[in-house]
Amino acid sequence: MTAQPRTPVRYRRLPLILRAVAVAGAAWLLLVYTANGVVPLGVATAAGAALTVLVIARQLRSLRRNDQVLERLDFNMLELGHQEQRFRLLVQNSTDVVTITDADGRLAYVSPAVRRVLGSDPATVIGTNLVHRMHPDDRNAVAGHMSRIAVYPGATTTYRVRVAHADGSYRTLEVISANLVDEPGVAGIVSNCRDVTETVEAHERLSYEATHDVLTGLANRALFAERLEAAVARRERGQRLSIVLVDLDDFKTVNDTLGHACGDELLIAVAERMRAGVRPTDTVARLGGDEFAILFEGLGGRDVDRVLERITEALAVPMEVEGHLLAVRASFGVVDGRGGDDAGNLLRQADIAMYEAKERGGGHFQRYRPGSEARGAERRRITTALTNALERDELVLHYQPVVALPEGRLTGVEALVRWAHPDRGLLGPGEFIPGAELTGMIVPIGRWVLREACRQAAAWIAELGDQAPGSMSVNASARQLQDASFASDVAAVLRETGLAPGRLTIEITESTAVGGGATAETLRTLRAMGVRLSLDDFGTGASTLSLLANCPVDQIKLDRSFAPVPGPDAIAGAVLQIARAMGVEAVAEGVETLAQAEKLGDLGYVRAQGFHFARPMAPEQLAAAIMMPAECLATPS
Repeated sequence: MTAQPRTPVRYRRLPLILRAVAVAGAAWLLLVYTANGVVPLGVATAAGAALTVLVIARQLRSLRRNDQVLERLDFNMLELGHQEQRFRLLVQNSTDVVTITDADGRLAYVSPAVRRVLGSDPATVIGTNLVHRMHPDDRNAVAGHMSRIAVYPGATTTYRVRVAHADGSYRTLEVISANLVDEPGVAGIVSNCRDVTETVEAHERLSYEATHDVLTGLANRALFAERLEAAVARRERGQRLSIVLVDLDDFKTVNDTLGHACGDELLIAVAERMRAGVRPTDTVARLGGDEFAILFEGLGGRDVDRVLERITEALAVPMEVEGHLLAVRASFGVVDGRGGDDAGNLLRQADIAMYEAKERGGGHFQRYRPGSEARGAERRRITTALTNALERDELVLHYQPVVALPEGRLTGVEALVRWAHPDRGLLGPGEFIPGAELTGMIVPIGRWVLREACRQAAAWIAELGDQAPGSMSVNASARQLQDASFASDVAAVLRETGLAPGRLTIEITESTAVGGGATAETLRTLRAMGVRLSLDDFGTGASTLSLLANCPVDQIKLDRSFAPVPGPDAIAGAVLQIARAMGVEAVAEGVETLAQAEKLGDLGYVRAQGFHFARPMAPEQLAAAIMMPAECLATPS
């Protein structure tokens, strides 16, 4: 509204003129009466004069007051105009979109903010119905809000609605609508629309991150537990249910050798392949580290087995991660839900089954079997104890010399692990290695042995020069060799310690060597690196000759059971002939007497080890023995 023009003075003073005329008429009548003698002249004159003065004074005062009132009215009208202009500027420059719609929902007015919020020119949206730009899922809810306030003038409502932007995206608006249809100056529904898209997205992001793993985008432990509880409740009404816990085998090796960034990329790739292997209705979760879980509803038995076989095959296909081709093996623990089962108990049973799968060497899935709890408890006890031993530096290496025959000169050493147990004293490998094999702890223990042995070999070379042992033999378990990253571990340790590859010998057993697959590839990679391979306990397996033909090694070690005197000379001699025919070195193990050493020398053996020459000893003891005359190594200890 703008200020109205002031009424001309001549029109505003017309009533005053009429009053003056009336007074003049009254004075004329008084004069007439005076002339006729009705009223004395003096009295009439005085009365007329007084009346005239009073009337004129009264009129002047009224005129002045009227002028003041009119001036105030003009000021107020001008002020109202300013306020209207201020209100219009506020609406037009507000960051919120203000709209007026008629009863049918058509836009009668929209503020300029619509250009910033929705990317539309205000002139182009006037007369259109905003409902057509609302998200289809929101239209019914908005219609409900509008119908509630339509019947009550002055009623208000608040709601959120997604409205299409000109670029095709949707913006979330928080709307306050008021029914002002009965207001003449409005005659419609006024809505104030605030853009809260960023706030809503931030809230949704926080909510998502609270229930999903940030790295892989899978459900996290909290969301998995929530869905499992709901699934168990449905299972009581007849719904089938299966839970699978998944642990990647030897994943720590990737982090240790290739770095955590590479490990994270591998986890992302694994998550994608696992998600691709299940139905959209199944839940795949990352529980933490390299441990995953899958929840199957309406699926069980052989159907679940087929899914896990498909996932296993997918993970076995090498993935390119930061320039490395990595294949993944995983252990799966499976449990089928039953009516009334506790969700926590099902997870515990799946965990027990998963560790049983790891006992089989990894890369397998195992269903929970009643009675597995006791075995699981023992495995956990062993795992905890050996983990603590590694963390507390309780493991130590002793070294048994390998000597040249017949003089007994030191040519190399074999690293043998011991456990300096805080309560039981120094334990030999027979006390804990079987448990390490059972639980999978043999992998981190073997990794520690490899690094410590190579470090010690390099230290001896720096300290003793040419008198240092010429080779360092380290035993490798089947599980280590099945790990595709074992060769990378060896290469990393050699770089770290500076030890030449030719001075490291990896000892394997016949049963390990015939494993094929990843093991065969690992052995070929080690040979290509220049690392020597030794076949330990030779002659005790069933595939000796074919093995030598298909698994080239640098050395074979005659098992102690075949040492002559009192053992048979024929087998020891035959093994030596095989070694010569294959062009590999032969070493006799378990030599405990002078007679055995002499007999082996007579047969043609040039390398041997055993208690007759030296027992396994600590590094400082071996260094001291090296500085003694060579004959000292041939003295039983």
